[in-house]
Amino acid sequence: MSKQILVIEDEEPMRDLLELVLTEEGYNVKTASDGREGMVLWQLVRPDIVLTDLKMPRADGLEVLDFRNRGFQQVPLIILTAFGTIQSAVTAIKHGAFDYLTKPIDNDHLITVVKRALKKSTTPRGVSQISDLQMDRMIGSSPRMKKVYEDIKLVSCTKMSVLITGESGTGKELVARAIHTHCGHPNRPFIRVNCAAIPHDLLESELFGHRRGAFTGAVNDRKGAFMQADGGTLFLDEIGDLPLELQPKLLHAVEEKSIRPVGAAQTCTVDVRIIAASNRNLDEMVQEGLFRGDLYYRLNTFHFPLPPLRKRGKDLIELINYFLEMFGREQNKRVMAVSAEALKLLHRYPWPGNVRELRNVLERIVLTCKNGAISTRMLPEKIRAREKKTGSTTNKPLPLPEQEKLLILNTLKEAGWNQSESARRLGITRNTLRYRMKKYNIKRQQKETGSTW
Repeated sequence: MSKQILVIEDEEPMRDLLELVLTEEGYNVKTASDGREGMVLWQLVRPDIVLTDLKMPRADGLEVLDFRNRGFQQVPLIILTAFGTIQSAVTAIKHGAFDYLTKPIDNDHLITVVKRALKKSTTPRGVSQISDLQMDRMIGSSPRMKKVYEDIKLVSCTKMSVLITGESGTGKELVARAIHTHCGHPNRPFIRVNCAAIPHDLLESELFGHRRGAFTGAVNDRKGAFMQADGGTLFLDEIGDLPLELQPKLLHAVEEKSIRPVGAAQTCTVDVRIIAASNRNLDEMVQEGLFRGDLYYRLNTFHFPLPPLRKRGKDLIELINYFLEMFGREQNKRVMAVSAEALKLLHRYPWPGNVRELRNVLERIVLTCKNGAISTRMLPEKIRAREKKTGSTTNKPLPLPEQEKLLILNTLKEAGWNQSESARRLGITRNTLRYRMKKYNIKRQQKETGSTW
């Protein structure tokens, strides 16, 4: 599949030239004549790379860069600048732009920079994530997820212990890996131990290791998770299932940065970042005497409460688009379109299994979809059970522009048609919201009909 490139340039001759040169290299090129048009087009075409002029009317290149930083950090952005604005281009580099090209642009140099940028862009188009170093994809640009991204950046370069809490399927391991990879040393070890999956009598050896002959079956020395994670990160998943009798030893390891393998006479010093996670209420467990308070407070130096999918608003559409594209690509199927009624049911379903459940549902749908259109009858029975609440059903395909229109209209209604609040919830500027309302002819008196989208 050819890479998609978005060119934002207000000078038509330069815009046409860039489109010609890049098209001849085999890229799919979309163009916009100013920053505002470019930001709207960005969300519709989901480019792999963006080239934007620095000085433009309505919205300049720095505003486009800010838009990119708020929702599309994985997409390389190249600044096009005249000689007199090179200092501004350097400032843009400091704020996350991949590179800048000085006009008049050398075609060969343009292609070289584009190819270099595309090598850096290894994630699917339109996915909002925390950093180019991140190995696992985090999707979503809602205010709640933006707060998660900000906190990851804040805590990643410290040695602070972190506790991640949230329902099953909310992405606790993704956050742990993001913290690890964003610290600047992604090649250091990241060791995961699932405290709920290992038998209690083996968990001590799993964590701290053992010496030969320490117990029946210990025929060789074995490094535990702490030693394996030395210099990196130890992720203790489902920490609420750690046996009470083992918690004092873990507390000592966390506080003193030293461990004693089972059967060893000497302690070993370790340099390990501890990240713990649980879907249980550890505070209540402490009150009930099921978890040590001192260990809880030591692990809870920085707390990440992850929101459930049902409280992440517009992230649901981003996740649906992402998974449909990903599974469609894996199964060699064309892009899927979701019917209006199917999308309503997906929105109304509470998703107790969160993103993990959504992923599994969409993977099955893509597998069974024959014609590229996803209707309500293709949804699992537990989701279709809510169809009675939606009135009459339709199965018209819902491409991305119509999904965006529906999202904007619903957000405006939820915010009482307050445009500033709606823009904040959508993660866009008020001017951008007004532009899209005009584009989609969204007015306050507009009535929702069962067959509009």
